[in-house]
Amino acid sequence: MDRTFDAIIFDLDGTLVDSQPAALEATIEALSRFEVHVAATEVREQFGGGSRKLIGYFLERALGLEEAGRAIDEATQLKISLQVSFTDRVVLLPEARQLLSLLKDGGYRLALATMAARDVVDKISTYHSIGEFFDHVLTADDVIRGKPDPEILTKTIELLGGPVDAVYVGDSFHDLDAAVRLEMPFLLVDSGIYVRGEIRKKLRITAEEKGYPIVGLEELLHIDEILRTHAF
Repeated sequence: MDRTFDAIIFDLDGTLVDSQPAALEATIEALSRFEVHVAATEVREQFGGGSRKLIGYFLERALGLEEAGRAIDEATQLKISLQVSFTDRVVLLPEARQLLSLLKDGGYRLALATMAARDVVDKISTYHSIGEFFDHVLTADDVIRGKPDPEILTKTIELLGGPVDAVYVGDSFHDLDAAVRLEMPFLLVDSGIYVRGEIRKKLRITAEEKGYPIVGLEELLHIDEILRTHAF
């Protein structure tokens, strides 16, 4: 029997938008102002878990724990401010807006649960006119523990008036693991934006082994049919 969901919770980066150019440049520039110089390949390997975790990793590696602790607040806020200023470099994934409109018209309640900063998310939502589709938006600013801890999903479910039958749509191991910890159905967007190489292959294999559906970069509209027909 097909399963009927009440709500769909989306990740943002790599799932609905390609924000990597903005996030990369903001991270590299913010760190450089603290005399910490990193390559784009290094930054890509550490994406996931929010700006503070990302910035903290490189500061601590370069400056040591004590000095990193003194710099992390300023450096993190600088990275976020720079990323907001680079919003024009963020692009919607193919068919993302059509998907959100289709699902909303279909009666689903939609929410966003992302480890991006609130300022970044608000700017992207306004710039690309997608904020109107979401009943609730939770960001890194709304939780203490980042993904893969499921705190952000738990709080989203509460805001949706839980318990509700919801599915989480994301593009990374952090997303998948957060859903697994809550025993929440998951759908993988295999966009290849933030997750690449061997990790991407392992992510696909893990999703397949757990019976989670997978859509490619230009297959977002397939999500509507999958939600109606897949045996989660």
